Amino acid sequence: MLSRGKTCVAYGLSAVALALTAPVAMAKPAQMEGRAAAAATVTRGQARFTVLTSGLIRMEWSPAARFVDAPSQVFIDRDQPVPRFTSIVENGKLVIRTDALELRYTLDSGRFTAANLSIRSRTLKPAFDWRPGTPATGNLHGTARTLDRYSGDRQVDTGKRLDLGDGLLSRDGWHVVDDSSSFVFDDSRPSPWVQKRACGECQDLYFFGYGHDYIQALGDYAKVAGRQPMPPRFAFGYWWSRYWNYSDSELRDLVGDLDRSGFPLDVLVIDMDWHRTDDLSWDPRYVVKDEVGEGVGWTGYSWNRSLFPDPKRFLGWLEDRNIKATLNLHPASGIPPREESYAAFAKTMGVTDGKAVPFEGADRRFVDNWFKLTLDPLTAQGVDFWWLDWQQWPESKLMPGLSNTWWLNHLFYTHMQRANANRALIYHRWGGLGNHRYQIGFSGDTVINWDSLAYQPYFTATASNVLYGYWSHDIGGHMFADGTPADQRNLDPELYVRWTQFGAFSPILRTHSAKDGNLRKEPWRFSPEILKILRETVAQRYRLAPYIYTASRQAYDSGVSIMRPLYYAWPDREEAYAARGQYMFGDDMLVAPVTKAGRDGVVQTSIWLPPGQWYDTNRGELIAGDRTISRDYLLNEIPLFVRAGAVIPMNPPSTKNLQQIDGGELVLQVAPGGTAKTRLYEDAGNDEGYRDSAYSFTSLTSTRDARSATLTVHPRTGSYPGMPTKRQTTVEFPAASLPTRVTVNGTPYTRAETPRPGHWQYDGDSLTARIVVAPASATAPLNVSVTFAPDPRIEGLTYRMKRTAAAIAWLKEHWPPPEPLPDDLSLAGQLARLVDYSPERLSALVSDFDRRSERLVALVQASRVSPAVKVEFAGRMALIAK
Repeated sequence: MLSRGKTCVAYGLSAVALALTAPVAMAKPAQMEGRAAAAATVTRGQARFTVLTSGLIRMEWSPAARFVDAPSQVFIDRDQPVPRFTSIVENGKLVIRTDALELRYTLDSGRFTAANLSIRSRTLKPAFDWRPGTPATGNLHGTARTLDRYSGDRQVDTGKRLDLGDGLLSRDGWHVVDDSSSFVFDDSRPSPWVQKRACGECQDLYFFGYGHDYIQALGDYAKVAGRQPMPPRFAFGYWWSRYWNYSDSELRDLVGDLDRSGFPLDVLVIDMDWHRTDDLSWDPRYVVKDEVGEGVGWTGYSWNRSLFPDPKRFLGWLEDRNIKATLNLHPASGIPPREESYAAFAKTMGVTDGKAVPFEGADRRFVDNWFKLTLDPLTAQGVDFWWLDWQQWPESKLMPGLSNTWWLNHLFYTHMQRANANRALIYHRWGGLGNHRYQIGFSGDTVINWDSLAYQPYFTATASNVLYGYWSHDIGGHMFADGTPADQRNLDPELYVRWTQFGAFSPILRTHSAKDGNLRKEPWRFSPEILKILRETVAQRYRLAPYIYTASRQAYDSGVSIMRPLYYAWPDREEAYAARGQYMFGDDMLVAPVTKAGRDGVVQTSIWLPPGQWYDTNRGELIAGDRTISRDYLLNEIPLFVRAGAVIPMNPPSTKNLQQIDGGELVLQVAPGGTAKTRLYEDAGNDEGYRDSAYSFTSLTSTRDARSATLTVHPRTGSYPGMPTKRQTTVEFPAASLPTRVTVNGTPYTRAETPRPGHWQYDGDSLTARIVVAPASATAPLNVSVTFAPDPRIEGLTYRMKRTAAAIAWLKEHWPPPEPLPDDLSLAGQLARLVDYSPERLSALVSDFDRRSERLVALVQASRVSPAVKVEFAGRMALIAK
């Protein structure tokens, strides 16, 4: 195998880390190289040490001095640039020193033990002195295979708490991965195959020493265990899924209804009823076992023609609408005689007795024929990727110890890489370390309740500690708790909205639910108010897709997942570890999703804001961090905070499908209060070229305060197929006072009533100054400069304005007919519209609003509404004044 050069970008968690001087990462093709550079290894008798980075040392002991150079399940790429280190012998001990670590091993002393091996930190904090067997007390955990039948973190059948296992990160400052018993890959082509290690008593340990530089630890792991592959761009859109025996006609109606209701859609998930499920039953009295001992109906590869009379035409219909299709697989029963591919499969496998061909993932002949004769023909019909739902025996029968989950994930992902030019993607269960190389997981069948929602932010962010950055959940929960009475088997709209809001700010947004006629999540089944909130939440996800996609590239380059705990950036703050319900979403967004029921439409929650300045997107104001704040949220409000001054790349509001965008339109939203440097990442969206050089970066720099703002969009660098030559850019400054001067590349822009190229517009709803730049070359610099009229009352006005409008809308529903509302009440609820109509009067309109707001409670108190309405309205207005 040939050695290859490496280039890697190290990202921090601040947008400042994406400085313009940072090199563009040159990714390598997906391949494995087990042999480390000779200069990185130190061999002494039965022991071999490989210095992979300054903080990562591989330690092998073999009684026959035969060491493993083959890639393992976990560590596939040991051919790393050789770090600076020294190796000497002192008083019979081998001493290896890197910039960060000092290793000592007593020569010719046998297996690694606490008596002969130690590693201490040289420069790291906290300091440590490790020996084999040293207890790890501060591990920050990893993730788990599934949340099936969990309520929060408790399994409903056993009552046990979920074990997330050890992750790579620990407050101790070190972690050891014991790779001694993992399988290794042979060098067969085109697809290496797993095999057992030849030595059962050998030791193969990887010591990670990093102090509290968690980002370094993740980056080191990504180098040797493989990067997190980027999902295709469409995967960051909306996935519709439901366990239901949908027909072709019903799914067409569903897609049409979503479109008519204003919902975008990128992925349609079709659960197991796409194939024949005859004799399938949950009731043990009626379960029928097949020839291999599995329940009949789970496994299937032949379309149910009563539901899908012409599968190819149906899948083609989805393709015409730019909707990707994934089908569910439970492959444990192998290929039984009822399958359409059975005759050819049995003949190839030499089965002549008419019995099922049993499943065995470690049998290369079975796997090759499985893809060739059964799965690839379905892919040719139009199946875009597979939902691999292995729930049966945990290990291979042919190779005991080999996880079926892990191995199947590897097989499906790498087969798709070899089979076509599209970007490989599978959707599956977590199979253990190394599984991050196979992208998107599904967490399983959670109980529908607030406890389950409250646990998922912590569960998802913590998975990034093993680079498993793409969990998807059954948004809204999967099933009602056992024993739920029939009259209570209804989805709580408030819970579903809050779950969807979390989904919009999580790696993958996918609804799903059990096969239950009472469990319906179609948005139009809810009230108009709930429908509107759901639609706006999903639309916000689509607008943020460029920001999310850029964060996905960062995860590929650095090992830092899109959704990550706060302690990555603030490792020495106790609050960062305690804030389990909060997380960073990319470098510039802090999210604290609401995960508890509200009272009278309002939820009060406490949020720890890390040091620095933060823009509260809900209130439209800057907040000083390094403290805990208390905030209240209505049902349509999400606790979202953006770093002061950050530039957020976005799609235009018209985006309905992530496969149709080409980068020709871009919105750049600049938060108040600071200076930022960041980059926008783009590529073709669904090919493997991003691993090589088929992508581009656009650097963005900005400065904004209360009086002025500047944004520079630097010339785009790099290229990829289909890249637009021109771009229409819209620049937004939310929570801004009225501009007095706007220039683009030195040319003054004038105000227009509506957004149109070559002008600026002021949006009263969001108090946003919006500059619509005429289409221009994407390789030319763009400089936008704005001067704002001084008006400190803009700070927090967004919150006061929308909350006042909401309070007055509530009041109107309780106002005694036929009396009209007093004029001041009506006008106070329409500030946004008044500003929209006359933005040049912004200052005067705000003064009028402030004057009216002071009188609203008194006006209601003097009215003939009921005492209860007076108390409630006064309470709502009191919240606004806080």
